[in-house]
Amino acid sequence: MVVISLKRFTEIQNFIRNYHGLFVNCNLELEAKFPEYSSDTLGSITAKEVVQRVKSNHSKISAKAASLVKEYQATARQTLAHDVLQKMAIELQIPSIVLCRILLAKIYSDMAKSEVNEMLRMPDLIPDSLLAVNVSYCLYSETMDGPITDLVRRFIGEEYEVRLKKMARDAGMVFYDEGDLRRTGYDKTPDLKMAVPFMYRGQVINWIESKASFGDMDSHKRYVKDQLSSYGNRFGPGIVIYWFGYLESIADCPENGNYVIVTDGFPAKDEMEFLTFNLPAFVEDDDNSSEDNTIAK
Repeated sequence: MVVISLKRFTEIQNFIRNYHGLFVNCNLELEAKFPEYSSDTLGSITAKEVVQRVKSNHSKISAKAASLVKEYQATARQTLAHDVLQKMAIELQIPSIVLCRILLAKIYSDMAKSEVNEMLRMPDLIPDSLLAVNVSYCLYSETMDGPITDLVRRFIGEEYEVRLKKMARDAGMVFYDEGDLRRTGYDKTPDLKMAVPFMYRGQVINWIESKASFGDMDSHKRYVKDQLSSYGNRFGPGIVIYWFGYLESIADCPENGNYVIVTDGFPAKDEMEFLTFNLPAFVEDDDNSSEDNTIAK
């Protein structure tokens, strides 16, 4: 069970916030310092911290894009190094791909945003060869942002959704998935909507949502507002699973209301109760036996 106290979570946050270096190395040092938690849990916490940092600082960094371009060009001309942008990103404490995106948009300001994004995805399209090398180096070494990172996260999310469905089937649940619900006209849909609700620790459960991440307070409140509350209002109480653990206090936060139950894994067999249907026994009547048999066929 991965439920982290506020005190321990704050220690992890402070380590990340005070770290200067590559985020991949930050994760490795986190694993050494907090060995009781998995790399998935610590990596997810790091990613959320970095996202929050980028949101807070993006406008400030974008505002000085011109001076950052000059700094890059001067250093690149002098050193001809492949890691100039990466070192600048470390100093700014942001993902290198974020810096690449800002600088490319400034250098190629006459291009459409879609063209800049394409250069990020395929650096060989960048006319300046040294800049292309720098962006490429960031692309293949960055673990917090960029097209490769986005793809990896999407695959992880899909993997846990597949895992959830398998566990639900193995448990004997009857459910609709997102595809089923969207075909019937629903716009916001949980990963699983129970066709037959079940009891979990005495609570009726109508849906299950899978999150392949760590559940911190900010992201959980956002999920409740944007997704989970609508599931609760429409279908009734349900479960959100944070596969990489969660902050202890989110299980009881007021935003959950009576609709959202927080867990860090699929419910255990002894925690669930399923409805049973006792169908009436078929009694064959001599006078109507042929008719009954025909219907049964």
